[in-house]
Amino acid sequence: MKLVLKFISLLLFILLLITNLNFAQNSLVNLNVIFELISKENSYETYISRFYDKKRPNLTLIINAINYSNFSKDMDLKRLTNLTQDKHPVLYTGENGFVEWTFNIEEEGLYNIAVKYYPITGKNSAIEREIMIDGKRPFNEVRIVRFERIWKDAGDPLKDNRGNELRPLQIESPMWVEKIIDDAEGLYSEPFLFYFTKGKHTLRFISVKEPMVIDYIKIFNLKDIPSYSEIINTYHKEDLKRNVKNIIVKIQGEKAYLKSEPTLYPVYDMSNPLNEPYSSRNKLLNIIGGYNWRSSGQWIEWKFTVPEDGFYKIGFKFRQNANPGIPSERTLYIDGRIPFKEVMNIKFKYDTKWQFKYLGNGKDEYLFHLTNGEHTLRLKVTYESIAEIIRNILQCSIDLSQLYTKIVMITSPNPDPYRDYLLEQSIPDLIPTLERNAKILRENAEKLKIIGGEKVSEAATLERVAIQLEGMAKEPETIAQRLQRYRDNLSALSAWVLAIREQPLDIDYIIVASPDARSPRVNPNIFEGIWDGVKKFFYSFLEDYNMIGTVYEKDKAINVWVQMGRDQAETLKMLIDTDFTPKTGIGVNLNIITTEAALLFSVASKENPPDVALNVPRGLAVDYGIRGALVDISKLPGFENVKKYFAPYALVPYSFGGKVYGLPMTQDFPIMFYRADILGRLNIEVPNTWDELYKTIAKLQSYNLQFAAGTGGTSFDIFNMLLLQRGGKYYTEDGKRCILNNEEGVTAFKEWTNLYVLYGIPLYYDFFNRFRTGEMPLGIGPYTMYNQFKVAAPEISGLWGIAPVPGRRKRDGSIDRSVAGGGNAILIFSQTKKLKEAWEFVKWWVSTDVQARFGRELEAVLGAGARYNTANIEAMSYLPWPSSDYKILSTQWRYLKEIPNVPGSYYVSRHLDNAFREVVMLGEIPREAIEKYTREINKEIDRKREEFGLELAKE
Repeated sequence: MKLVLKFISLLLFILLLITNLNFAQNSLVNLNVIFELISKENSYETYISRFYDKKRPNLTLIINAINYSNFSKDMDLKRLTNLTQDKHPVLYTGENGFVEWTFNIEEEGLYNIAVKYYPITGKNSAIEREIMIDGKRPFNEVRIVRFERIWKDAGDPLKDNRGNELRPLQIESPMWVEKIIDDAEGLYSEPFLFYFTKGKHTLRFISVKEPMVIDYIKIFNLKDIPSYSEIINTYHKEDLKRNVKNIIVKIQGEKAYLKSEPTLYPVYDMSNPLNEPYSSRNKLLNIIGGYNWRSSGQWIEWKFTVPEDGFYKIGFKFRQNANPGIPSERTLYIDGRIPFKEVMNIKFKYDTKWQFKYLGNGKDEYLFHLTNGEHTLRLKVTYESIAEIIRNILQCSIDLSQLYTKIVMITSPNPDPYRDYLLEQSIPDLIPTLERNAKILRENAEKLKIIGGEKVSEAATLERVAIQLEGMAKEPETIAQRLQRYRDNLSALSAWVLAIREQPLDIDYIIVASPDARSPRVNPNIFEGIWDGVKKFFYSFLEDYNMIGTVYEKDKAINVWVQMGRDQAETLKMLIDTDFTPKTGIGVNLNIITTEAALLFSVASKENPPDVALNVPRGLAVDYGIRGALVDISKLPGFENVKKYFAPYALVPYSFGGKVYGLPMTQDFPIMFYRADILGRLNIEVPNTWDELYKTIAKLQSYNLQFAAGTGGTSFDIFNMLLLQRGGKYYTEDGKRCILNNEEGVTAFKEWTNLYVLYGIPLYYDFFNRFRTGEMPLGIGPYTMYNQFKVAAPEISGLWGIAPVPGRRKRDGSIDRSVAGGGNAILIFSQTKKLKEAWEFVKWWVSTDVQARFGRELEAVLGAGARYNTANIEAMSYLPWPSSDYKILSTQWRYLKEIPNVPGSYYVSRHLDNAFREVVMLGEIPREAIEKYTREINKEIDRKREEFGLELAKE
């Protein structure tokens, strides 16, 4: 009987493959090709292994950038002569297109490539280029080559009127830099080597993001870095004995000279009274680094001066309280170069307290020869000890994701747990892949234990996944039962790769000292700790920690409440104190609120109500406005100019009865996300229209893959698209009636529910994780998910893209891609006694320059994951989006049509969801469901209009 069942299962599988042939160009579908994400065969590790025995000639070739041989029409090229001292010409390259150089190699071998570049003004983000040699990408890692911008503090920290130091502005400090091409992710500790045969070659730079100026490209070979013993042996013993004495040069960490990213700003730490400087009451900027200084390639540089020639030792007061198992690692540069091999990988081990150590080998302290005068010291984040482990686990994650997608193609994401799918026969490499990756995971877990000790927690995840893989390999018939756990472990591996890369480190100060100097005491004794705690307790009664920055007397300032995090609020307050208040003379007190409940209580009770509220839910505008709690902004001077900052329909949700009760602060709207690798291998184009989308869904489902209609749960975004693209509306023009039961509404509702009823789209899922694993290679979601995929899904970097949402083709052939949006509001309260000042503040806040600056500053503080979704259309163009992606976003934004808010509109989403569930889950007829609930919605609208004394609809 079992043999018969296996034969039937095999026959069904063969029939499935035959059916799928309709959707592929080839007669047979190679699953290994279809779901190949990133092949290890195309990695730098494999590339360099093919040429490891080739020579590294001692030759140098300089290619002047202006001597380019080819470029694309969309590449903006300029010859500049004002950026070099001798006025020799250099080449400006824009952020679109490519430029190419032709050159001749005299001797075959391996070479490094360096670029002398100038980070000319752009959008304040890192410059990115793709490299191609002889028309091909030599290996995957040069898809993104990163050229850092250089940053510095704009000046000394300012102080608010409470004595707290404010984070200094971060400004660019552009200068010429010679960068050797290396791995942007830091997974290789040495710069890339490129193999060239003798003869003619081409080198192409494809712009990915930001413009840059290039002076020259250098093809050469980097000299090996000597060891410490080799360096010391170059000095005479007499020189070593004549050490300098009684010299201590202390460099405060927060006084950094230069840095690679604006996120590396000084911060305050009030946990240790021996920090320098320190106050038990006030926030003083006394350390640098922390969580912001965690990613490979980030560096901080300090300047210092020594009084005389001699040998010095270097020590750090540091805190590494984030990674118990794996030390944080840094590379040391003195005057722009690594002094010797041993400081390429300085380990800062875990402790909850502050530590101090002089650099050394555990037995002797390293001595650095420094000449009298000024020097620079740089610390750069590196993964040298664990780079190979990260590469191996990342490749495991990719291989296992490929395998998961192959399994899902046969079993579906929700397989029958009692069925044997004969996966080992359908997927020939199933068992070898499981066994190979289990072995790799165990080997790398052991390597981690050597680095961090037997109890290192980072090894436990690898061992847990290895155990599951070994069990699946031994009993492949149980894979269907374990599929959910397998998917969870894939997510755990991806999270592991992200977490292990984080190498944070705090620096209080650095000491450059003569060899006779002792280590300083860095932690307080018990009495110092108790006294500091007592002082903090009493100061807590004097300070309001919900207030941000300078605090003014109530009658001399406007009161602004913000619903945002402290970092965002501090950034806003910094802009206010350095720009708005100096220009207008208007003081601003900024308060953080966590929910709108606090706002409601304050307005209702009239106890210290705000003048302005920022970033609050947009629904409050009409809810508060019709109750007389808000100012009609449309009557204020300059409103018509302010309105031009936003999309044409942006004020619709804030308007009612001819009045405008608020302005948009943020704007969100849906876009299409797609996995380019999977769709490309399946010969599926990104759909332009709904008809094309329905065909695409069928193709995906033939491979047991799914389309994501939103991010999970009831997606009103999809319904809104279907309604608006038909010219439908939620309400009549006067807002007295909901008209979702008219022909456009019923048709849109039916098409929406058919996605779930006829096409079987899942209702509940985690789009982020399923997009990562490839289960859902196509989906619609808010454009703010873009940053989440960029930052939190490194394993699919470069394998996905965005596109406008599908639309409806009109009679003239154009496609209507109308969408509804979301976002948060800016409100001015009618109780304000400073209306003029409040309006001046709002006008300043929504202006293009201020919104763009806030977005850039916010990203400087919190990183790319915090990219600001401003409602100001022009301001968005100044944020650091890749040019190709910005074009797609701006195209979709032009189709934005907002949904009005009316009294009782909270019933609409509630009953639309009820109607949806009755159809999808209970089998109700779509027309009857939407008719029934539209009547209920209109009853509530009538009730609310009667409550507010508004005219009712005439039947």
